[in-house]
Amino acid sequence: MCAAVCRDIENVSEMKQMRIRISEIKPPKKADEKADIEWLCRSLGLITNRDCDKTAVKIFRRLLRASKEERPVSSSRLSEELEIARGTALFHLQKFSQHGLAVRVKGGKYVLRDDSLSATLDEIMLDFERIFSRMRKIAREIDEERGIDARW
Repeated sequence: MCAAVCRDIENVSEMKQMRIRISEIKPPKKADEKADIEWLCRSLGLITNRDCDKTAVKIFRRLLRASKEERPVSSSRLSEELEIARGTALFHLQKFSQHGLAVRVKGGKYVLRDDSLSATLDEIMLDFERIFSRMRKIAREIDEERGIDARW
């Protein structure tokens, strides 16, 4: 899928702000797709206490299905299918995009960032490593300017 869809991705390399939030939450004891997806969404800070209906999880599950079927999904389509306001669907899709999970393609539709959820998480980890690498480099420069030697 990525080969066909990646050409149409808008502004992936120009992401102005990416929010990476990870909370350590105990995973479900037994494998259960619905519970596992909810756990993943909670771990990534995609579900808030205000989301009593777990709309984020419903939209994320639909996004996973859309990616598997190689058919990007729009906020309008989600609002119809899930019987939610279009603005709510768009809010969550944009949030998934800000967290590096989804990308917007031509036509204002969204898909998972990579072919699979595990590959998408791998990409997020690489983003995290790139960001921290830049931060470490600048921190070392600051330390050198201040005359601080690393002890190890």
